Amino acid sequence: MFTAYVTDNFHPLSTEEPVFPLDDLTGVRVVAIGESAHWVPEYTQLRHRLLRSLASRGGPVVFALESGFSEGRLVSEWLAGGPGDVRAVADEGLTYRMGRCAEMRAQLTWARSAGVAYAGLDLPGSAATPLPTLRRLPAEFPFVDELITRTEKFASEHALHTYAAYAALDEADRDALTARWASLSAWADVQVPGLDPVVRHEVRLGVLFDQMLRGHATRSALAAAARDRALAETVFWLLDYHPDATIVLGAANGHLQRTPISVPGLRVSPAGHHLAARLGSAYLAVAVTAVAGRTPTRRPSPSAPGGVEIAVADLEPPRPDAIEAALPHRLGRLDLRGARGLPDAPTAIRVQDTYLEGPVADAYDVVVGVPSTTVSEWLET
Repeated sequence: MFTAYVTDNFHPLSTEEPVFPLDDLTGVRVVAIGESAHWVPEYTQLRHRLLRSLASRGGPVVFALESGFSEGRLVSEWLAGGPGDVRAVADEGLTYRMGRCAEMRAQLTWARSAGVAYAGLDLPGSAATPLPTLRRLPAEFPFVDELITRTEKFASEHALHTYAAYAALDEADRDALTARWASLSAWADVQVPGLDPVVRHEVRLGVLFDQMLRGHATRSALAAAARDRALAETVFWLLDYHPDATIVLGAANGHLQRTPISVPGLRVSPAGHHLAARLGSAYLAVAVTAVAGRTPTRRPSPSAPGGVEIAVADLEPPRPDAIEAALPHRLGRLDLRGARGLPDAPTAIRVQDTYLEGPVADAYDVVVGVPSTTVSEWLET
């Protein structure tokens, strides 16, 4: 059944053809275009094509990336005409090393000329440290100096080190941190009615960062849930801050799916689940994946600075139950909404060189298949 569905509904894409006809996006406020791995040039170029087609219709467009919100203010200011070189802005303003990719720098250069705005979606410091947010907050705010002092005792630029050091704190110290974040949030909400909404959202992300840390310390689903809630809340914030704009999200496929993620011992709502619940059909979830090629991946490595190294792997032929096995070996898109309920619909999608389990047609509205992928140049050097 599903094979016949793909034959009838797969739409090949030429090199320059828009990912979607603009009529297909009527009524859509948020287009989430994912990727099976970060630092893949072909995926960045697809997002760039989508942004170009949306910008061509003349309405405001905001590009929001799975990258730190606080750091992203530098990118936003640069796109609005601020000073600086794109390489330096990308390196400092995009977390998770997203700015090292030449294709991302090219996209930012184009966005500056096209009037496309930018926002980071994510917790600060590559989800390793809240200090970039704390150091942006006005010095006269209460509790900020204490929060910085307490945070400097455990925060590292490497996430695993931060989580281990936080878990080693006395319970009273962890509770004190949570109490100070709660007090700062309450103060910002109650005492400062005219507070800059950007600053107010940074405070909220700080609270969610603290909740993520508590989840890691207790090995609970709260760790992943808090981060994905942060991604979703940033989108809700953007919809209010840019009420007339179309928001294009760039993030890993798993963050964008419309359904909960279930793995042994864990069930969590990704950002896309929150977005779909509130926005309905105004949210379009697009998975992007590769049939073949190479992919960045992560491997445990005691000798790596953060205990994890980034490696490059060749993709093996897709599993028979994976969406990649059903896709033709050519660039194109497949609308999955008509495949929901088919008994033989795929039950896995690539994540780097492994798979995320679950009904793919329920999780995404559309999948874009790339015949073969490469990896960013900086990973090859």
